[in-house]
Amino acid sequence: MRAMRAVLLLPLLAACSGSVGDDTGGGGGDGGGSGSSGSGEAHEFCVQETNRYRTMNGRPEVILSTQLQDYADTGAMIDFNGSPHDHFSQTSGGGIAFAEDECPHWSLSQQGAGDMNNLVAACIAAFVSEGPGGGHYDNLMGNYGHLGCGIYQSGTSVTIVQDYGN
Repeated sequence: MRAMRAVLLLPLLAACSGSVGDDTGGGGGDGGGSGSSGSGEAHEFCVQETNRYRTMNGRPEVILSTQLQDYADTGAMIDFNGSPHDHFSQTSGGGIAFAEDECPHWSLSQQGAGDMNNLVAACIAAFVSEGPGGGHYDNLMGNYGHLGCGIYQSGTSVTIVQDYGN
């Protein structure tokens, strides 16, 4: 079994999302936590966008896993109200996820121009921009066969989680 690794998000936070707690960047926004998971369309788009980059880089596509998606949705909600990768770390990937990427508290209005698919695309583009050797990029291009995308929104603040499995 592949060793599980959670990737620290500090470089991505600094480069892509502004300060945590800053309503203008990717920051906190509505921290109350009474929110909801994103639409099924955005979940599916997340997998399609991931596969677009994987295909461009000669990697096989990942398949949407509803089990990983449920796990990632729970993680997005828990991490929205806590810290990045809390759920993944506390559950050791739940026995199904072996790597995770996350965009915590991104602004739907600022970074997504009001469109959830735009926000998902920007999040994934940030992972790709790290390039080889960047933890998020390496997860996205890794030897995984399945993916679940989790989305949790409260107000205009959104946390997006990608959990990878075999």
